[in-house]
This record gives sequence, structure tokens and C-alpha cells, in this order.
Amino acid sequence: MYSGYLPLILLYPEIHYRFRYLRFSKYYLKEPEVLIDMPYKTLNNNIPVFLIIKDADLFPILLWAVKFHFLFEDGSAFIKTFLIGEKINSKNYFQEFEFVFEEKNGFVRVSALIQTYINGSYREIVNDNFIGINSDFEVFLADDEELFENYIQGDLHYHSEFTTDQVEFGSPVLATRRCAESLGLNFFALTDHSYDLDDEFNNYFAHDPELKKYEAMKQSCIDNSNEKVTILPGEEITVRNNKQRNVHLIAYDDEFFYGRGDSAEEWFKTRSGNSISDVTDNLKESSLAIAAHPFNKTPLLEYLLVKRGVWSTDDITKNNISHIQILNGDFDENFFAGLTKWIKLLLKGEKIFIVAGSDAHGNFNVFRQIKFPMFRLISKNKQIFGKCRTVIFSESNDKNAVISGLKSGNIYITNGPHILLNIDNGDKIYDIGNTFVADSGDMEAELYINSSKYSGSIKAILLYRGSIHSYNEKIIWKKEFIETIYNYSERIPLINDKIDHYIRLEVFTSSTNNNGKRLEHRAYSNPIWIIE
Repeated sequence: MYSGYLPLILLYPEIHYRFRYLRFSKYYLKEPEVLIDMPYKTLNNNIPVFLIIKDADLFPILLWAVKFHFLFEDGSAFIKTFLIGEKINSKNYFQEFEFVFEEKNGFVRVSALIQTYINGSYREIVNDNFIGINSDFEVFLADDEELFENYIQGDLHYHSEFTTDQVEFGSPVLATRRCAESLGLNFFALTDHSYDLDDEFNNYFAHDPELKKYEAMKQSCIDNSNEKVTILPGEEITVRNNKQRNVHLIAYDDEFFYGRGDSAEEWFKTRSGNSISDVTDNLKESSLAIAAHPFNKTPLLEYLLVKRGVWSTDDITKNNISHIQILNGDFDENFFAGLTKWIKLLLKGEKIFIVAGSDAHGNFNVFRQIKFPMFRLISKNKQIFGKCRTVIFSESNDKNAVISGLKSGNIYITNGPHILLNIDNGDKIYDIGNTFVADSGDMEAELYINSSKYSGSIKAILLYRGSIHSYNEKIIWKKEFIETIYNYSERIPLINDKIDHYIRLEVFTSSTNNNGKRLEHRAYSNPIWIIE
């Protein structure tokens, strides 16, 4: 496990890699990675809890027992111990424990004591065995979230067990689907990196011309999908932008595209095999490509060592990109930078749709990753699977319907509340993503908001109008709430002033968690375009 140099894009932390000649690592352990994970919320009274053990083929352990402790909002507690008594010596081990708590709801604090024998000695592990971090679990049990009719939701950017290399590994696809079921997701996409999908299964420095891992990923999508949850096969491709720097493009349900520019698998080889146009010009008609986190800041080391860059507006408009993922795991500074650039594109007359994904690298409840290779691990609450969702109008959640729904543009993004927006033009109603000619002087915007206990009460609703080619976007209607309210609808008269424009909606909600921390939630619609 001593080869190459390190990529800087991280999942669950791989703790056994060390440089070939410099064998130092502050978090290296002569034991397998052992961790507990679970969804951040559920829509029913069941909580699936996952135990994942990796690299036990190198460091076998005896898994003696796992003791779980649940503390509920009402002050009551539940404790249960599972006696296992199993020797684990496989590369990847996964076990699910399911708990049912009838008549319980709200925030639940969870911890797990894993009792093992490692290297002949008794060892107790609390939640995980990663050095220097604390993984505290909190689950919101039995949320009353409800989608509007004929809408489906999912996570369009997720990394699974098919990503594994020097510093990272993902979660089993089956565990992810079980998590998706608990969250009420109708679909999610496996978007493992192109530079991982072309590797041999057990050697991330050896490339496989037969692409067995890629083919196994596609088959896993079929095998693990069910009526509730469809798993889309995808690929996060490293491509060259117009400045010949490496950026990421996600393609759904297409053939394999090579891209190793920022894989750090070979010294100084940072030129990726495909440009943006090499991919977009060769997509199947049934496929879709989106710009992944296009405006995120590039860390200095990634800029210098693996030639990472950002997307320009020309990269988007000149390569037939119709969808950009500006929400990538958190409403942070990168999101607001992306929102600003998206609005500028809209005001120039470009029809670009926004989508969301978690970019979770196996993280279901807690983000646990490498902060600085060989020196430091971190844990925090961001890039959690299923938190940042794309919601699509579709009567079905099968693969073709999801992609078709995405292409239609009848989409909003959210980490909490659900929204609807349409425009009544007198004789016809137009939905998000539609374009129409205003042939009537009387138009009304209709909006509907539906929040939940987890997402919290509605705090503000903003309706925007953007005048195309005048570079002016302004709030045309706003409502703020002091009282606790979870559902709201309104009809708002619109002015027809013979100027091409669009209408879009933003909604803000908030709740308070078990520790008294205020949680902010948001939803953003794509536009409805009115052409005069």
C-alpha cells in the first residue's frame, strides 16, 4: 500500500495508505476501518443502522458484540446488544441492524459500542476507530415529509463502493438503497469517478481494459433497484475545460468515458483523456450530462498538483450543457457563487437548469474524511447522502422517466421544503421549466409550499422576475412569517409588460434540533420563461 501520490478528493477515510518511502501517518492503524452509519432522518418509525468493516483481509478481527444506545427527545432510552462472535477476514464486510420504535418521533441520539478482539487484544470502538474525530449521530425519526403528487426526488451525485483508492472508500450499494428507502428517495445515481471505474477491483494503480468494475457498477444498479428506489448508473468524468484544466462532468446511463487527469495515479500525468466536448458531442440521445459543482473553489494543492480548475460560462454555453449542479452537499459559499453565475446566465437568455446532489462519499449521517493526508481526519455535518435533493415532475421513477424528467426542466432543488410554481395564462397553466408566449394581459403565478417537522416552519417566500437581456432580476413578491406554519399557497397577479422574462421561486424554512441548534432549509425552483 505504498505507491503513487495522493488524490485530494475524499470519501470515508482510507487509513492504511502510506507513501512508498515516507511511511509516516498520524492516523495509520494496524486494524481495519470500522464504522457505524445510518440515515440522518426517516419517514417511518424504523432506523436502519449499518456496520461497515474494510480491509479485514489485511487485519483480521473477531467481532464479538455491538451495543446500541438510543436517547429520545422525551428523555427515554433504549439499549440493545447484539452478540455476533464472528471472525472477520474479508476485504469488505457489511451488516445491517434495524430498529423499530412505534409511537416515537423527533430527534434521536444514537451511539454504538463495538466490542472486538484485534491483534489478540480486546478493543472497544465507539462509532468508529478513526483517530482524532468524534462521530456523534442524530436521526430525525418519523418525519411527516410529503411530496406533491407526481413528483419524485433523489440524489444525483453519490459515490459508492466502486470508488476506492489511496485515501477513500465508499459504502455498499445495498446499504445506500436501504438508506434511500428510509429517506423517502425515489432514485439516486451512482456517480463514481471515471479514474476509479477503469481500475482493477483490488488494485487502484492497475487499469483494466475490460472495465470489469464499470460493468459491475452498472449491474449493481439493476440488482439493487426495486419498486421504491431506482438506481441510475452514472460516471463522474474528469474532463478538460477550455483552459485545459481538469473539471468534472457527470453522465447518466451512457457508455464509459475515460478521465484520469486528477486521479493522481501516475506521477505528473494530469492531462485527462477527454475534453468537455469529447463527451457532450458523443452522448447517447437517451443520456444526460451535467456540470458537477461547476463553480466550486479549487484548493491550492489540487490546482498545483492535479491541474484542477473551474467551469467558465463558455464551458457551459459552448458545449451544450443544459444542467448545472450548483447545490453540492451544502448551502455554502460555493452554492451562492453558483447561484449568482446561474442568474447571470439566465439574464443573458440562456436556458440552464439547476440540479442538486450530495456528493456524499459514503456518508449517511456524519461526514468523516481526510483533512490533510497523513496528518489529520475530520468529521462534520455536510455532504450527507440524500440531504440535497433534486425533485422532478414524473409519474414514474424508472430510469428513463427520471432522465426524461430531468431534461424537461420541471425541477426544483431542496434540502427540506417542497414547492410548486406555475403560471395561469387564462386558458392554460404553465409549470416550472416551461416557456410560453404571453397572449393574455391577465397572468397569475400560483405557488404552493409544503414543509415538514424536520424541515421546520416556513420563514420566507420570495418570487423573482428576471428581465432577459436587461440584466435585471428583482423580487416582485415577498412574504415573511413569524407564526409557525408548514403549508401555504398563494395566487399573485403578474404584469405583462411585453419584455421577455422569467419567474422563479425561493423558499426558506427552519427548525431546531435536539441540541437546540437552529437548522436552516431552502428550496429553489427553476424558471418559467415568458416570451413576448
